[in-house]
Amino acid sequence: MEMGEKIVFPLNYEGYLKKGLLAFEEGNLQLAEEWIGKAVAIKKADDILPLYLMLLQETDQAEKSLEMITEMRPDIASAISVDDIDFLYLKGLLHSGSFDMAREQIEARKNTFGLSMEHQFALEQLEAEVEKVELKNLEKKLKKSSEILQAEKTIDTQPFHKQQVYAQQLKELEDDQFGKIAQRLLMNNNLHRMLKTEIIHQFFARGLHPAISVRLDGTEEKLDLAGLVPLIDSKTYKEGMAYIREEIANKNPTMADAMENAFFMQLSLLYPFEDRTIPSVTEWLEVLYRIYNGTGSTGEPSEKSIRDEIEKLENKLADFFGFFE
Repeated sequence: MEMGEKIVFPLNYEGYLKKGLLAFEEGNLQLAEEWIGKAVAIKKADDILPLYLMLLQETDQAEKSLEMITEMRPDIASAISVDDIDFLYLKGLLHSGSFDMAREQIEARKNTFGLSMEHQFALEQLEAEVEKVELKNLEKKLKKSSEILQAEKTIDTQPFHKQQVYAQQLKELEDDQFGKIAQRLLMNNNLHRMLKTEIIHQFFARGLHPAISVRLDGTEEKLDLAGLVPLIDSKTYKEGMAYIREEIANKNPTMADAMENAFFMQLSLLYPFEDRTIPSVTEWLEVLYRIYNGTGSTGEPSEKSIRDEIEKLENKLADFFGFFE
């Protein structure tokens, strides 16, 4: 053998398999999956595959097992056969949370001609399991929903970080329930302004664009989300970031980073009506730069009014920053 030539060690299929089966007998499913997985990577033997697929499901890897099954049998959903792999496929659908698909596939197989009593019983057991898991999930959702509804009653009196946790929990609700609570929160004068911006963005994340009533600056207004874009896609944000990168970054990179963060925070408190407070992005950022630089005011009335607005926004952000101190 010449120098530098790679030595290839034979892969030990039998050794991996033996270790995996021993771990399985001892009830260590995690280790069994690991070793049998190594054996399956060398050879996908028909007699060992069902065990490996079952181990994947038992170790919370339902998606991986489904992937392998559909790779081996791309037609499994339409073939409607009934064998070990089919049952593992149905269980995989159940474990991965695809309940509608699992029901549909079980139903199709129950109607298969010449189905044995044993298979019929196994399918009925699976169907009952689907219903049980669905019911458990529904109970969990209902419990969570009622906790969220309860917490909403005291949201007015909570500090920012507790309101923030609450706003995050809304993500767990179904669209219709989320829509109702979000609408109430957007009308609530005591919810932190930054969180109202976050809630509007949660509508976008769900693909919902209703016309809603909001009290973002104290007065009630109609807001049509269909005509809005997320904050980072807004004209004001893009223009501001471009200005900071082109005008500030070369002079002072650290200052540019600080200004980017500050501008984003300010917009989060003004969105989606940022134009009302910031008619000229360039002028606003020039003043912000002077504030950060410790330069005194030019004395221009327009600068004084911008400095006043920035101070108001910083006061609103005090809750937010206080959370991290």
